[in-house]
Amino acid sequence: MIMDWKNVNLTNAYERDQDILDSYSFDTLLLEIQCNLREINKETVKKQFMESLNSKIESAKEVFFSNIDNIVKQAEKERNNLKL
Repeated sequence: MIMDWKNVNLTNAYERDQDILDSYSFDTLLLEIQCNLREINKETVKKQFMESLNSKIESAKEVFFSNIDNIVKQAEKERNNLKL
């Protein structure tokens, strides 16, 4: 199934269950360090981590803002269903 991240269908269980913010493991960080850093020290590792984290946050913001109308509509629909 191919998702349209700019128009997530929040009534679809699969799409609704997808992560907005991708996970970031120690294994991923260590791989990035091995591939991207010439010199490994506290400052370069911190910089790599912050760059990766900020990239993931920006991506999550993009998905969120692309879907804000869908999110509001679905939240209102679900609240109204609780009132019945």
